[in-house]
Amino acid sequence: VEVALHFESFRNIDLFHQGLYHLKTRLYREEGDQRLQAVPSGYLALPPLADLPKPKPSRPDHHHLIPAHIIEDQCTFSTRSFLIRYCEEEVELNDIGQFRIELGAEEVEQGAPLLLEVDLMFADLTQHGGADRFGEQPDLDSTEFKGVSTQVFRIRESARGIHEFCPVVFDEFHFCVANLVVHSVLLDFRLRLRPALTTPSRWKTASTGRSATAGDVLRGNSTPHAGENAESSSRWASKSIMEGDSASGKGGAANVMTQNTALSLTECLFGPRSGEGREQLMNLTEGFYHEHFDVLVSSCTKLEDWFMYICKTCLTPIQLEAFRDAVEVSDLQLSTSLATKPQGLNDESIASEMNGGILNGGASSLRRQLELKLGPDVTEQIIAARLAYDINLASCRISETWQKSLNVMLHACREVAALLRVSWEQRIAAQWGVSIFREPVKEDVIMADNNKGLFEAHSRRSEQLRASTGDTCPEPLLVEDMSLVPRLDMRPILFEQGYFGLGMKQLHRPSLKECAPSAPKAYRGVHLFVLVHGFQGNSFDMRLMKNNLALLYPDAIFLCSTSNEENTEGDISDMGIRLAQEVVNYICDWCPGSALGRLSFVAHSMGGLIVRAALPLLHEYSSKMFTFMTFSTSHLGLFQDKISLFNTGFWVLKQWRKSLFLQQVSMTDNPDPRETFLYRLSKAKGLEFFQHVALVSCCEDQYGPFESARAEICQHWDGQAEKDIYREMVQNIWANIEPERVLRFNVNFMIPEKNLDAFIGRAAHIQFLECQPIMKMLIHNYGFLFR
Repeated sequence: VEVALHFESFRNIDLFHQGLYHLKTRLYREEGDQRLQAVPSGYLALPPLADLPKPKPSRPDHHHLIPAHIIEDQCTFSTRSFLIRYCEEEVELNDIGQFRIELGAEEVEQGAPLLLEVDLMFADLTQHGGADRFGEQPDLDSTEFKGVSTQVFRIRESARGIHEFCPVVFDEFHFCVANLVVHSVLLDFRLRLRPALTTPSRWKTASTGRSATAGDVLRGNSTPHAGENAESSSRWASKSIMEGDSASGKGGAANVMTQNTALSLTECLFGPRSGEGREQLMNLTEGFYHEHFDVLVSSCTKLEDWFMYICKTCLTPIQLEAFRDAVEVSDLQLSTSLATKPQGLNDESIASEMNGGILNGGASSLRRQLELKLGPDVTEQIIAARLAYDINLASCRISETWQKSLNVMLHACREVAALLRVSWEQRIAAQWGVSIFREPVKEDVIMADNNKGLFEAHSRRSEQLRASTGDTCPEPLLVEDMSLVPRLDMRPILFEQGYFGLGMKQLHRPSLKECAPSAPKAYRGVHLFVLVHGFQGNSFDMRLMKNNLALLYPDAIFLCSTSNEENTEGDISDMGIRLAQEVVNYICDWCPGSALGRLSFVAHSMGGLIVRAALPLLHEYSSKMFTFMTFSTSHLGLFQDKISLFNTGFWVLKQWRKSLFLQQVSMTDNPDPRETFLYRLSKAKGLEFFQHVALVSCCEDQYGPFESARAEICQHWDGQAEKDIYREMVQNIWANIEPERVLRFNVNFMIPEKNLDAFIGRAAHIQFLECQPIMKMLIHNYGFLFR
């Protein structure tokens, strides 16, 4: 099997350090405690453009300082090295690394996966005077790289031929993405003759059982021991041809393989059974062809279909004219089995006829073709020679089409990546969608259900889902990021509540395909996201949310507010003024004229109140406002009716700090409740400007009370003195907002630690800033909020 890793581009989202970077890859499969390494067999890159006469010496290409290369003794492929100096800097790589690995028949049938490691390699340029000076005079010889982050992927069904898009996203301290497309093809069957050699116990290649070198591409494990030749069925032949030596030991410092008498293909296929009658030989031959040759024909057919598809879809007419013969399928004929179909028969009838020939003794189309090719005087040697010839013929055709495909993909890398990205977006949304429950749509956006019963129902459903065996989960991705989607029992569970508009009978939502990140935009200009932190926070709090949005929406721009980092103790109204001025200045600098397409706000905790305070001052952009999303924001303030450790601590903090902000959120800043800041804020304009209003809450979060974060009227308020005030505030907030624009989310986090933070409700509050799965769940499955 050959696997091609096509790195289309690299984008810096939030790397902490300027410097020289490249990507280093290795491919292997695990067998017990051994890693059987795939051998890098080559790499492809577009040749540099012809140098044109220039009036002065040109500067070096900072995105191509060291070319792509293979390190043979490590069995690794590395992309070109490039200099990263700026945020959101993008590098076009277009490097293809090719690996070959040999798989046994049982491994293919059992779907044994391959593992791909991608290392982010970094060279610190401080000793060279920094990135800018290094860029002017690169000193590559003294540059030392080290791995700073690693991602591991599981590749399934590589022997059946896959073409999958898979972004490589590194950890939160090295937040960057490399767009990777993985292709694979079954190239050939190999018969191995055992050499006498010593193999190390730690590292083996899948083909030789020893340390990997470039020469290992054409060498590998051997046939089984001579004493194992008792079987002569097609299954035995499949094992002999496809598998290496599985009997070699794995313990000790080294394993020594013994020298056996070399077996010919005839002996391998038929073993000690010689002198069989013609009928028995033909039955065996037909089985061999079904077992081996038909697999290659299927591989060839799938590859040619893919090749023609990308030529038709991804190449322009000018490119097709330039490629000419390079985009045509080979006319090399595969003369037996599934390769040729008698006239008047389709695939199903041929398959039925062949099965009848094998199982019922009938004369199938394949049998008739073989009898014509082999002649009346058939022998084991003639059969082996014909099978070897046909397998080599199919392998040659596959190799030719494979190289043509790689050549086309090299010249249409962005188009191929964009084509495959669409299906990846849909499948990854389905993976996250397992953890989302959609409640029945309601008509009343103001009145709440029994929140105690809601909390208990959501907790019960979350426990049931986490305890399930995952039967409801969709098929895993063929190229799966091992760290992207956590285990089902560790995921947060999301509950969605939507609402009907007046006179509506059904809630209309864009499909995932229509609002996918790669879908064309329905508006002109850029989408500006303003992310606002909460009490005693800073812009760094919103970094992970911003990075995950930037990952899927590279065309968007982001403002992580800093105007209130040192002033969260004061008046919320003043904070709103500072935020509004910051937004206006940013738009003037980065979105002049008509460049602003949409304006959205994402806020955590009390940051949502600051945004609401700023909205009346931003009315000039009301036609651009798109999504307002808050995470655990106390829109109705912090209720003081419950006796809890958090409320006790909050009361002490308010008395000690004498903070105006704390007085405002507890509605004690004025003796008359209707003159408090939060009550006046509920009557202010702003939320009606948005196309979508999404409120995210968590029952376990006492820093943002559940009812307050959802801004709805609760039944248990009936016994409170301030119940009329709270009811009026809720009615004021939703008075001018159409219900179909409102979404409420309740999150059930999996918090295994039983510490003080969890006890006082702070752990759930912080999870909204640190839990990337909930961010990805929202961004992937609710693209209409962010597109």
